Amino acid sequence: MIKFFRRIRQRLVNENRFSKYLLYAIGEIILVVIGILIALQINNWNEARKDRNRELNYLRNVHADLSREVENNSSFATYRFNKANVCSILLNGDAPATIEDVEEYTNRYEQVFVWNTFVPNNNTFKELLSSGNLSLITNDSIKNALLELDKRYAEIATGEEHMRREFEAYLYDTHVENVEALAFFDLKKPEYGFPARLKTEDIPKSHHDKLIKDAQWQHHNEVFKNGLRLALMNNSYIAGIHKDLGAYIQEMIKLIENEIAK
Repeated sequence: MIKFFRRIRQRLVNENRFSKYLLYAIGEIILVVIGILIALQINNWNEARKDRNRELNYLRNVHADLSREVENNSSFATYRFNKANVCSILLNGDAPATIEDVEEYTNRYEQVFVWNTFVPNNNTFKELLSSGNLSLITNDSIKNALLELDKRYAEIATGEEHMRREFEAYLYDTHVENVEALAFFDLKKPEYGFPARLKTEDIPKSHHDKLIKDAQWQHHNEVFKNGLRLALMNNSYIAGIHKDLGAYIQEMIKLIENEIAK
């Protein structure tokens, strides 16, 4: 093709037909420019196709994260609500009077004491941020929803951190400093995991009065009771965040499914 155009140019020069040569040269330049533009357009289409494939891959991974998050978030909503409920039972119940009452009372406050931190399933979102690829998400509604979700995760983390300090100051420290801790665990036999749980019949009767006295002290101690009040309030608050978050995540899943289906 290049040789063909070169022969035409040479013939026009040899025939001294300058005006036609000039028109030909301009036409040739236009053809070259058109060729370049077509090549650029094809390249842009290819890049756009690659970006779309990467975007879809990210969206599918985000969808997978959110699908797992439905159960994770729901379990933590229940976990926090149950803690708040146990705090209410402890605050409004009678003081332990028998060793059986102490066992029940101990089971409940230890249920409050157990600490778990919410860990969201957001690995794909963190990768989008760290790699600078969040801009690949072209749907602004999805992008904004991801940022809002991250904000809600931060709100949960802040609430947990605040509650953790109150647990340490009003519940853990007060308990350890004033009563016998872990009285219903068999500490003579270390195991992988928690030691075996003792029943009331496993505890010597000579030790019953001490444990009843400890439980009654805790039940009436205002510092410990304030810790339970704060634990009730904070667990209820975070349980509410998780409950609202569940509906929000379901909406996000539908939004992403619609985008993938395009």
